[in-house]
Amino acid sequence: MDQPADQRRQRLIQALCKSDSLRRNARADRIEWLSLHTNRPSFIAGRAETLQLLQEAHDTFVDGHFAGTLMIAMAVIEHCVVEHLQLRRLTQGSPTFAQAVRLATETKLFPPDWLARATRLSHRRNPFAHLKDENHPHSLGARVQSEDRHPRAIMEEDAKDALELMSNIFIATLREWPLD
Repeated sequence: MDQPADQRRQRLIQALCKSDSLRRNARADRIEWLSLHTNRPSFIAGRAETLQLLQEAHDTFVDGHFAGTLMIAMAVIEHCVVEHLQLRRLTQGSPTFAQAVRLATETKLFPPDWLARATRLSHRRNPFAHLKDENHPHSLGARVQSEDRHPRAIMEEDAKDALELMSNIFIATLREWPLD
C-alpha cells in the first residue's frame, strides 16, 4: 500500500537531513578553498549567461560535482576569452575554443601558462562533452590507470585547477561598465 504523500515527503526530508549532515564538513572545506583561491568583486555586471555560469561553477564545486564544475568553469573561460577577442575586434562570431585559444596566444592577450592550462583542461573536459574512445588518453578511465589515482581525486584536482583559471581569466577580462 502506498504511503500518503505527506509521509513520503517527511521521510524524504529526513533522508536529506542525514545526507546533508554527512556531507557538511566536505562542503565547508570546499567553501574555504574557494575563498582562498578565487577572487571576485562584490558587484559585477555583465552577460547574464556568463554570470550565471560563474555562480553555478562555485555552487557545483561546493556540492562536490567535479565533472560538472570542470564543464561549467570551461564554459566561463570560453565566454571570457571569446568576448575579450571580440571586443578587440580580433574575431567575429563565435570561434571554437581551440581557435580562440590559438588567437589569444598569437596576440598575447593572456599569460602563456594560462592558455596552456586552458588547453589542457579543455582536453580533460572533452571526454565528458564529446564521446571518446574509452582508451583515449584524456578519458577519465585512462587517466585513472596512468596516474594510479582515484577518479574523484583526479576530478577534484581538475575542478580546482579550472576554478582558479576561471577566476584569473574572469578578473583579467573585467572592464568598467558604462553608467549612462
